[in-house]
Amino acid sequence: MTLQQILSMLFQGITAASFLALITFAIVLIFKTSYTTNFAQSSIATFSAYVITNLFVNIMMVNNPEGNPVMMLLFSIVIGIIVGFGFGLFIDTMLIRKSRYSNVLTKQMITMGMILVFSGLFPVVFGVYAQPTPMPLTRRVFELNVGGSTPIYISGHSLISIVTTIVVLGAIFIALKYTKWGLGVRATASNEVVAGMMGVNTKFITAMSWGLAGGIGALAAGLFAPTVFTLSPDLMMGLQINGFLAAVLGGFSTFAGPMIAAFIIPISRVFAWQFLSNEWSNAIVYLLVLVIILIKPVGLLGKRIAKKV
Repeated sequence: MTLQQILSMLFQGITAASFLALITFAIVLIFKTSYTTNFAQSSIATFSAYVITNLFVNIMMVNNPEGNPVMMLLFSIVIGIIVGFGFGLFIDTMLIRKSRYSNVLTKQMITMGMILVFSGLFPVVFGVYAQPTPMPLTRRVFELNVGGSTPIYISGHSLISIVTTIVVLGAIFIALKYTKWGLGVRATASNEVVAGMMGVNTKFITAMSWGLAGGIGALAAGLFAPTVFTLSPDLMMGLQINGFLAAVLGGFSTFAGPMIAAFIIPISRVFAWQFLSNEWSNAIVYLLVLVIILIKPVGLLGKRIAKKV
């Protein structure tokens, strides 16, 4: 195998990892602040992708055919992020907090119920037929010569997705470390009761976390949709499943661990597909993850928490 082929596979894995890292961070953020998992994360992201597509294709391109399509697509993605943020905020403030028994199981049941709600909304709001996804942010393909006779071809949209993921997650990690909001998130994640006693507005922290998770999922959907060509209600389901897997592999007790795992899983899958078997690539990667979890149950960077009795 040549260096060009290895680098090409590595780029494919990093591209897939850029989408997965956003979804994984959204899952971990909710878990850290609300001690539950949002099973409707993929449904919110998919609904946002439908909003982005219909706003861009059926409204902007129809009413302003001479406009700049890239700018209109970017505006549609921003609107989709706002929609995702709103859904996340709604689930926390209007459903979870209004529930009679607000415990971990109740929160999970509410998010499962939201999957059914979104399943009913898709055909009612957007119709029953599959829709083509919007165009990529750029159709340009870059040619990179790294030696040898065969160059590496890099998709411009994939490159934008990778850079966007790095910038967004980098900004959030900086905010978590150096801002008052980040201190509140870390305090709430450590102990919500004590954080409330110390003056942290834990309700605001959890609400913003749910909203931010919804917005991040919408961004991931907006970047991922042009790579699959057709919208469907299960558009983001595979990413959510792998997001949960990355969170378990990296360790739910840390933010950095799941991000590392979100890059390990897609890259491992690409190389397993190339060197071993296309049909068995997923099974091989999942088996590898299972072995790692059996050896280190708290995850790669997870820490065992000792509780006093």
